[in-house]
Amino acid sequence: MKKHCFLKALYFFIILGCSVLPGWSQDFRGFALDPAGNKSSLPENYEARSSFKDLIFSPISELTAGKAVTIRQRENSQRVRIQIESGRDSSYLLFLNDRKNQFPIAGRGNFIIKRASGDGKFIQIKVFIRNNPGCFIRLFPLSGGKRSVMDVFLFGVPVYKQVVLPVDFQVFLTAPMSRIMEMSAPTVDWKLLLYDGDDESDRKARDLVEKIREFLPFLPDAEDGALDAEGRLVFIRDGSFQVETSTDTAGHTGTLSPPEAGLNCSGFTKWVVDGLYFPLMGRYLDISALKKKHILYRGNRWSARYEQERDPYFGLDWSRNLAAELLEAQNGEPTVDPQTADVRETAFLRYTEDVGYPIDELGLLLYLESRQNPGHFYIGSINHEYGSKPVLRQHFHLVVLFPHFSGNGSFQVIVFSRNQEMSLSEFKKIYRNDFIHLVRLRTWGEFTPQVPATP
Repeated sequence: MKKHCFLKALYFFIILGCSVLPGWSQDFRGFALDPAGNKSSLPENYEARSSFKDLIFSPISELTAGKAVTIRQRENSQRVRIQIESGRDSSYLLFLNDRKNQFPIAGRGNFIIKRASGDGKFIQIKVFIRNNPGCFIRLFPLSGGKRSVMDVFLFGVPVYKQVVLPVDFQVFLTAPMSRIMEMSAPTVDWKLLLYDGDDESDRKARDLVEKIREFLPFLPDAEDGALDAEGRLVFIRDGSFQVETSTDTAGHTGTLSPPEAGLNCSGFTKWVVDGLYFPLMGRYLDISALKKKHILYRGNRWSARYEQERDPYFGLDWSRNLAAELLEAQNGEPTVDPQTADVRETAFLRYTEDVGYPIDELGLLLYLESRQNPGHFYIGSINHEYGSKPVLRQHFHLVVLFPHFSGNGSFQVIVFSRNQEMSLSEFKKIYRNDFIHLVRLRTWGEFTPQVPATP
């Protein structure tokens, strides 16, 4: 009786091992080389795929779902798990790299080969290029059998489409990832896709996040609340105190603190910027300066009629003013254009005036920003169309975002919404149909945040 292909492939691996295939760039200790010959952070598993070639090309009837085996590659000691899964109309052969004794599907360098359940035809190869389910390439066969086509996704957004590679699709089933990178290098910026961060800038971002976390329990939440230039809780609308003083008949002075005293989203973003502003200027930001309207730089003739009644661009103006005030303090000279800190020019994405970018693109947007402008955090003004007679673009909420890379090169974004911390995925679920306008602020300097004080 014929042995199962899975067992035959395993026997082949144990007895014979696998050597580097002729004509392909060798990897350096099991990591792919970029087109310039530099070691990337993408682990290779082509040794395992080559050793299990019989399994990859076996009749579809012999691919039994649930089968799995873990092997250790001889060349680099990288552990790889080979497993078979089945879907409704397809079967999948997974080659998963070890990551801290686990084998997540969305891991760097993992290959997933998809075949049709009926006739067994190869449908696609999916390779994850970062430890993120939205970062991957897809390879498809082109008719004629002599070429392949590749799409590249970064944080769920297609950044390269229909990149033609002049090699038969089946060659890539056992080829090193470095081969794919070399062939697509004239079109694809692999250095950008595999960027692992800037150590100093990422450390500073993580430090700021930790300091903010320490203070969150002491920051009460309230509508229309902020700290004034003296660090006292006031209402943004008119500067009146949230906490009032009182004197009893005996002449004793005390405070009356209503339960709603605290900071709203605008007040929280000011609190964060104040922490960087105070060490430079010896005072906190003045609320009246942050409320300045920039009618010449945003809006239209329809929205201008409702500046007082609906204040549709309050969040946009507030965020731009915060960035401009901090920039003035850091540079020691006036900021003339309130749009100076806007995030406007980003590869692959289109900026919309007064609107920014779709929330769904925020992960890619901040990744690209971290690559192009390390050492910054961001204030985002969330907006959407709102109301009737007329429908206006309303900037209704502000958040603070800290993109950074961890020690293993994984990219993440910490979101502070008022006095609450959340992940980027949580944030995107809440505001998935909205847009966000970003301003860029430096993480430079000392950070000394203020605990709200009574007047």
